[in-house]
Amino acid sequence: METIQTGFQKEGYFPVSILVKNKRNTFLHSRISGKTIADFTALLSLLLDSGLSVRDGLEILKTITGDHKIITLVDGMEKDLKAGYSFFSSIRNISSSLPDIYKSMVLVGETTGDLAYIFRKINDYLIRQKRIREKLVSSLIYPVIVLLVSVFSMILISTFIIPKMSETFTSLGSGIPDEVSRILSLSRGFFIVFLITIPLIALLGFSISAVRRKNSSFGIAVDRIKLMIPFIGSFFKDNHFLNILFTLNALTSCGVTVEDALKEVANNAGNTAVKEAFIRVHEKVLKGIGLSAAFSDEGIIPPRISKWVAVGERTGSMDTVFGQLSDYYENELEKKSTRFMNLIEPVLIIFTGLIVFGIVILIIIPLFSIFGVLME
Repeated sequence: METIQTGFQKEGYFPVSILVKNKRNTFLHSRISGKTIADFTALLSLLLDSGLSVRDGLEILKTITGDHKIITLVDGMEKDLKAGYSFFSSIRNISSSLPDIYKSMVLVGETTGDLAYIFRKINDYLIRQKRIREKLVSSLIYPVIVLLVSVFSMILISTFIIPKMSETFTSLGSGIPDEVSRILSLSRGFFIVFLITIPLIALLGFSISAVRRKNSSFGIAVDRIKLMIPFIGSFFKDNHFLNILFTLNALTSCGVTVEDALKEVANNAGNTAVKEAFIRVHEKVLKGIGLSAAFSDEGIIPPRISKWVAVGERTGSMDTVFGQLSDYYENELEKKSTRFMNLIEPVLIIFTGLIVFGIVILIIIPLFSIFGVLME
């Protein structure tokens, strides 16, 4: 109700009482694709940069886009604004499709009156995330295909080819030789282990996820372990800190205090272990402890960040330091993606070679030996 009243007051109306007759739009709660959100953000950022208000920007946006999903999204937002809701409240209405950082930055932009700058930064954030995601996916396509082909080949040999060969031996009246029986037993064992392992891994992942949601201490421990996994953990950690530092840069650049900016990133950190660390940092800063000292007390926060922040504290240019750090972590992620591709190719060649070698030793050579005995 306060949101509706605030919206009316911004328009110059001061109602004594408000009666809400209609329910709020519910279609916005349906999930919206990342592409639709990215396109909407890019277009609205361009319009707000040209000096248009949010309402005028939304109205013009519908005329320049041919995407019906964006038009539907904008229609819902316009109805919210006409009903007296704030723009942030309308954005929050599609929260199931938006990252928390998106909503927080919109709230800050609406509070400071600088939505144009905030949407420009949000657009930059989405572009960065898309570039990192696409590079990671492209680096995983080749190894995943090779792995799937290898597993499929083993299943095919175990379930179709070897049983057909055993039928052939039986039809010749010679019975199944001991070598073939051994191969069949080995293949059946492999297939059974494979069928059991996949559901067990899925069940384990589901159980950990369920317990993680209910037990905060367990969730923190799991998220901390995620960051310690060789290479993968480092990649995730750099991505978390890229998002955090980018947000700190965006918020402090538009006049938000470091204390308030820390509170926002602490509430929206994707990793609970990182989130708890930034909550403690925020509490220490409120008590008067320097930001660099608060960072250095948290082992999960890289020492590089506290050292750079110490420089920013001396020069008084914290937003610049946060921007430089976010650029650094973006470059680190790109380097690690390239390094991963360079490393995974020889590993896959060795892995594929071992599979072929195993097939030759366990299947091809014994079968040729058996056919040689039968021919004699």
